Amino acid sequence: MTSEHSDRGNRYDAAAAWVLPELRDLVPGAGRVEQLTVRSDSVYFDTEQHDLLRHGVTLRCRTGQADDAGWQLTVPAGDAGTEIRVDPTGSHTTVPKELAALTAGVRRGQSLRHIVTVHTDRTVQRVSGADDQVVVDVADDRVDAVAPGRRAATLSSWREIRTELGPAGGRDVLDAVDARLIGSGATASTSPNEVVRALGVSAAGVAGHRPARTAGEVLVGYLAEQDDALITGDLTLRRGLGGIHPTRVATRRLRSTLRVFADFLDPDRAQAFDADLSWYAGLLGGVRDREVQRARFTAAIAELPEELVLGPVGSRIEQHLLTEQLQHQKTLDKAMNSKRYFALLTETRGWVTDPPFTTLATQRPAKLRAAARAADRKVTDHLAAGLGPNGDDEELHKARKAAKRARYAAELTRNVVGKKKAKHSIRCYQELQDILGEHQDAVVAADLLRRIAATTPAHHDENGFTYGLLYARELRRAADTRADAAGWVDDL
Repeated sequence: MTSEHSDRGNRYDAAAAWVLPELRDLVPGAGRVEQLTVRSDSVYFDTEQHDLLRHGVTLRCRTGQADDAGWQLTVPAGDAGTEIRVDPTGSHTTVPKELAALTAGVRRGQSLRHIVTVHTDRTVQRVSGADDQVVVDVADDRVDAVAPGRRAATLSSWREIRTELGPAGGRDVLDAVDARLIGSGATASTSPNEVVRALGVSAAGVAGHRPARTAGEVLVGYLAEQDDALITGDLTLRRGLGGIHPTRVATRRLRSTLRVFADFLDPDRAQAFDADLSWYAGLLGGVRDREVQRARFTAAIAELPEELVLGPVGSRIEQHLLTEQLQHQKTLDKAMNSKRYFALLTETRGWVTDPPFTTLATQRPAKLRAAARAADRKVTDHLAAGLGPNGDDEELHKARKAAKRARYAAELTRNVVGKKKAKHSIRCYQELQDILGEHQDAVVAADLLRRIAATTPAHHDENGFTYGLLYARELRRAADTRADAAGWVDDL
């Protein structure tokens, strides 16, 4: 059985001679404190390159006397993390299929292996209320980290204090415990988890950020942000928690970088990379576009007076779009376990660790400004063409895509051109992107309505009246947003 749990506690380091302070007075009345002794082993798994740890993910099998014995996958979630648990399987060396599947993208298709075993002798002070509900556990851990293998050496040893709120505990109790521990000499742990400490490796996301000295370093910083976003999105998607939109945005930012700053990149590698990103973005878009359209039509039909909704218009549109969305989701799910997808994630990482730059990337960051300015000009050119006498919807769609590239270029160069100027550019292009996005959505929605309405004669309980009202509404929105885009130009 699989379940999820949120962390509600903190971790501290303590010297060998440190003494746990009194906790009984934390719960007034008939509260009590009991002491438990627990011994457990945690066998940790990762790839050879520590891909899981790099993204703040841990995978372990805990055995022994612990209440949470079994398999545990911890993934980042806000300031803490979410722990996905699987009951003991009878083997602490074979990762359960469901956890292997959840980590497939994080490890970029690479194999999992045993990286370290952590032995823990734990003394727990359990504070309970008058109703015997646990308020807080304070665990005093003596830890030994042991390398894999039968005759493995001990890598390191330390003492750690952990607090964890129980069902009856609140934030005020945790704050009181924390204050008492710190006041007695414990110090907040600087390591994000025990496996990072055991291996002595760098924690995910804590590398120093020194100012970029070259254009290439600026590009790598931005590419690394998108690589992290793709992996975060992969984890979210595999857990069924959505995540389509931010993942798709990461692919767009990567593709934008390849195009706007093409002179800094090896053209052959960039072209192949762009093709795979386009493939993945298309898969994500197949699902996301239907999500957006379903919400759009639900709202539009809800705004109509009831007497003007003739026939099962809402259910017909919903059925059409949901069927397509599920088909696209099935295609996406299959693709995310394909060799091409894992190769794409590996290539994305490669652009961070060993980017295929030209010699231009060795020059100062200011060299990036010209490419960003060129992206600005393309927006103006496409917008002028789309709003001109012979302008069409396709040209405005190109202007929208150009606005995205200009916005992402401004993000990338924010520390080069100045944060204030970059913030202004990002805001302006976000506004234009929203305007032209609404225009494109209206154009697509109108086309879908026309196609569905054309089939109504084949259904005895339907007619085209309500579809016509909705169609006119989308045409009006398209016209309004075209006017808004013209106003945006006038405001520049």
